[in-house]
Amino acid sequence: MAKISTGYTPEMGAKMRSMPEIHARYQQCCQKYKQFRNCSAEFREQKVMIYSELKTLGWVLGKSDQQVNKEANF
Repeated sequence: MAKISTGYTPEMGAKMRSMPEIHARYQQCCQKYKQFRNCSAEFREQKVMIYSELKTLGWVLGKSDQQVNKEANF
């Protein structure tokens, strides 16, 4: 049987992200959330997933919930 690569290796989980990487990912999530929020179609599940990632990344960056909400919605 052929082995299917999932793209994940055990070493991937061991490396911590740097603060600039986390900040860049946070900015990407903000942009994605704004795009989904402005769409006319319903993407509720995607919005919830992106928003939860935003909250987590904001927590890592030391941002308050109010600040994350403000940055995600404006």
